Amino acid sequence: MLAKRKYNTQPNIITNSVSDMSVIEKRIVYLAINQINTGINFPVESFKNLDFEIPLTSLNDTNYDRVSKAVLKLQLRRMLIENNRKTGQLESIIPFPIVKIANGVMRLTMLANVVPFFLELKKGFTKYELQAALSLNSVYSQKLYEHFSRWKDKKQWIVSLDELKKLLNAENYEYPQFRQKCLNIAIQEISEKTDLTPSYEVQKTGKSVSTIHFQIKIKAKEELQEAKEFYESDISELNSMKPNEVAVFVRQMLHNYSFSKKQCDLIMSNPSFFNTFVE
Repeated sequence: MLAKRKYNTQPNIITNSVSDMSVIEKRIVYLAINQINTGINFPVESFKNLDFEIPLTSLNDTNYDRVSKAVLKLQLRRMLIENNRKTGQLESIIPFPIVKIANGVMRLTMLANVVPFFLELKKGFTKYELQAALSLNSVYSQKLYEHFSRWKDKKQWIVSLDELKKLLNAENYEYPQFRQKCLNIAIQEISEKTDLTPSYEVQKTGKSVSTIHFQIKIKAKEELQEAKEFYESDISELNSMKPNEVAVFVRQMLHNYSFSKKQCDLIMSNPSFFNTFVE
């Protein structure tokens, strides 16, 4: 099955997950996510096994042996998911335990108990351009592009160095190596290939780098078209939702803007302001 949508809508719990997937394996996940109809407040009985068909040619790699090995390794790859940061609740999942290859097509199965992690958006979501994500040739570029896409409406992302290393599965690097191998190369590739132009500054505690302050710009030529695409996609989703689901969706969307808590509460409680924001 070819890509269904220009943009992927991915739960933040997946954006914040940690794994040791390769570039090709990440591309497979992107293509699978593109086929999932995400939403808010799904009933438990709707969670069932999901099957995916993805042509090997869609992985932007002509080396059949390398692609085949990546597909087969995917059934062993785990994702570490933080369910509740306050309590430190963690879960380890294997997204695709059943994998088959035949006639140039991979067939993947995601089991029902894993589906909610990829389906449910009520705890927040990240929206990013599929083809941009597929074009990236570094796992650090891929993961950073997801995080930059999550925070681009706020135009910045401030994260501790320790947390960033954890998210990128790069905790073994000292900062000079991390800066060169994980940050600088990824920043350059994302700037060249995607709709975003990120940059960063560091903050120090004493002599050591403790915090990274990313600035995230949307490329000018992309901005209006992207806004149109997002608008049409979000309106389509809103039109299919029940009133209580719309309220949850709007509450989440408010967090993507620089509203204070008081302003958010006012919008949610005032029908006129609520309808204006949705429009």
